[in-house]
Amino acid sequence: MSIRYTLNTETNMLSSNEFNKSLMSIFSLGPTSEEHFVDKNKDYLIHDLRNIEHILDELLNKGVIQQESYDKISALSTSEEKIKELIDGHLKTVGSKDIFQDIAMENLTVLHQGPDSSSSMPSGTDDQYLKSGIFWKTTMLIPSGVWIQLEPEVNCVDSEDAPIYSLQSDAGHFECSVSGLRWVCKEKVSFKYQFGSWEEHMERLETMHYIPGGPLLDITVVAGKLDEAHLPHWICTKDNPTILTKFAVLHIGSWGDVVEPVFEVTPSHVKLSQPIFSPRGVLMRAGFPVKINCKVLIYKTKKAFLTLHVFLIPRDPALQQTIKNKELSSGYKMIEKPYPVNSLKMRDRFILTADMDTAEIYPEKLKLVYEGSDPNFFEVFIESPDNQFQLTMTHGSGPVWTCAIRKDDYQNTAGDIQVMYEEELAKVRCKLVATVSRELVNQLLDDLLEDRVLNEGEKDSILQENNTSADRARCLIDTVRRKGHEASGKIFTHLRSRDPTLSAQLGLPSGRPV
Repeated sequence: MSIRYTLNTETNMLSSNEFNKSLMSIFSLGPTSEEHFVDKNKDYLIHDLRNIEHILDELLNKGVIQQESYDKISALSTSEEKIKELIDGHLKTVGSKDIFQDIAMENLTVLHQGPDSSSSMPSGTDDQYLKSGIFWKTTMLIPSGVWIQLEPEVNCVDSEDAPIYSLQSDAGHFECSVSGLRWVCKEKVSFKYQFGSWEEHMERLETMHYIPGGPLLDITVVAGKLDEAHLPHWICTKDNPTILTKFAVLHIGSWGDVVEPVFEVTPSHVKLSQPIFSPRGVLMRAGFPVKINCKVLIYKTKKAFLTLHVFLIPRDPALQQTIKNKELSSGYKMIEKPYPVNSLKMRDRFILTADMDTAEIYPEKLKLVYEGSDPNFFEVFIESPDNQFQLTMTHGSGPVWTCAIRKDDYQNTAGDIQVMYEEELAKVRCKLVATVSRELVNQLLDDLLEDRVLNEGEKDSILQENNTSADRARCLIDTVRRKGHEASGKIFTHLRSRDPTLSAQLGLPSGRPV
């Protein structure tokens, strides 16, 4: 399991100064170093810094970067690209680097390492810290009360079912990087969960006068015990404190659905003490105005003229994944843009406009409601765009969200094709693992070794450490994906050559010429 520790910046966290001092002492870097911390640890920051959207928001609010720089950086595909562009092109002064350093310290990801780990650490780190295991034992670095972010292991048992996310931790306070689920435990614990669909429960919720307030999670504890579980929600609580009394939790068991009261609500989570698990999700009492935290998702279709699908949805990771799977399965490309900063009111109607006379946008208005399986969207059609343009979403009171769509976002380039290979490989991973034969895996290993995508050591490791064809296929796909777009394109080429029937059934792209 790939694990990363990330300091969350909400309540009950270390102050910026306290955490900076702690990391400074570990990294052996004083503020008077000749080379600035940001420059000296640039590679480390590019590789391991996450939560870039929050960092960019902070830099924009503090005047370190301007809106043009913000949009340029946000348009890049990966966190690594965004951090590199930020450091190389937009942090020109010592003062700007100091501000970035303060913000970065609050969002820094520390690699999960054992005493024998060989991963690179920030320049200046004393090797004794690694040998003594300080970076391995998190309690020696991260105090109690800080939410440590973990990346789950993802397993696709059946292509028709939702993926299973598996997590394990020692004692402490943790948060899943995918769902936002938090937990507190006093001993080692392991558990798994799946996203559920609210769709089949909507009718019953309406009769009980509730609406979904967070993702529906089916959680199973495999070993150990969770002392607390904090279910994520997307309801905005800051403008209306009385709304805290309207929360509840749906508990779905073999006996039926039970609505349970809530005893503690934070701006982002609902707390459950000594929880008994089954499918659970946060509810909100219906019948009065509710503001929610939202995301805007943009996908470019494969049509001859520029056509965009623009979704306005609650900040629901399960719904976001549903939309992503559906759009990518049609070969569409995601265009990443910042999401609305302010919360929006449920059931309000919003209008999307473009500052280009030839743009056609349908429908005229879109209502913000929770649609769990097939949410509606704005369709933006522009026959011959020749420059960047701006999309703006408005309500009666004025604009609530805006973004710039640049040529690089919508033009078909070789880079777009390369990105498609990596996305397609991720999309068909589960089906490939379930259907690929041992013979085909061996053939692909030989092909990729000949192409120098893999080396002898990697090939031997895949064969020796995995007994079944499914495990070997899973390891091979993950290894190739980590090597980037070029490698992902080559595996498609060899799959089509080795098994054209399987490739056609899965709808694989043609790949790059070998």
